[in-house]
Amino acid sequence: MNLDLNTADKKERYKLLMSSILPRPIALVTTQDDQGIVNAAPFSFFNIMASTPAIVVLGIDSKSPGIPKDTVRNMQLTKEFVINMVSEDIVEKMSLCSTPLPAGEDELKFSGLTAAPSIQVKPPRIAESPINMECRIVEILDIGHDRNIVIGNIVHYHIDDQFYDAQNGYVLVEKLGLVARMHGKSFYLRSHDIFEIDRPSGSSSLR
Repeated sequence: MNLDLNTADKKERYKLLMSSILPRPIALVTTQDDQGIVNAAPFSFFNIMASTPAIVVLGIDSKSPGIPKDTVRNMQLTKEFVINMVSEDIVEKMSLCSTPLPAGEDELKFSGLTAAPSIQVKPPRIAESPINMECRIVEILDIGHDRNIVIGNIVHYHIDDQFYDAQNGYVLVEKLGLVARMHGKSFYLRSHDIFEIDRPSGSSSLR
C-alpha cells in the first residue's frame, strides 16, 4: 500500500502516522499564566533537536478551531515552560493531566502530582518526575490547521540523584523507567528492553 498524504483523509492520515512513528517520548509540560495559575498537560509530539544549543520541539494542536490550548496560550504570555519526563511510576497521574478541566483548575492537584519550584523560570517542576527541563521559548510557529510548533531552549536541567552516576557523568537510563506513547488512544511502552549494536569505526552518532 502507498498513499499520497496530501490528499488522504485527515483521520486516515492521523492513524497511519500515529501507528508508524513509534515509540514517542512523552513531555508532561507545566506552564503558568500571567496570574500564576499552573497548567499541566502531556504531549507525545515531542523530541530533542539539538544539544548545543539545547533545543526541544513540541507539536501542539488547538483546543478547538481558533482556540489554542492553555499550554500554548501560557507559553505565548510568559515565554516559559518546563518539560517533566514521565516514568512508569507516574504514568497514570500523567494521563489524568489530560482530563479537560474547567479553566483555572489545577491539573497537578487533580492528578495528585506535586509542584516544585524551578530555578530559572516561573512555571513549577513536577517533584515526582525523574527529570525536569526548564525551558524558554525560542519561537512558536503557527503552521495552520490549528496546530503550533513550539521551539524551546532548555536553560536548566534537573535529575533525581538516584538516576545519575555523578562519578562517571552518566544518566542511569535503565533505572529511569521512562514510558513512551504507542498507537491508539491508550497504548504505552516501557523502556526496559534495551539492546546494543556496535557502531562502525569512525561513524557519527545517530541524531
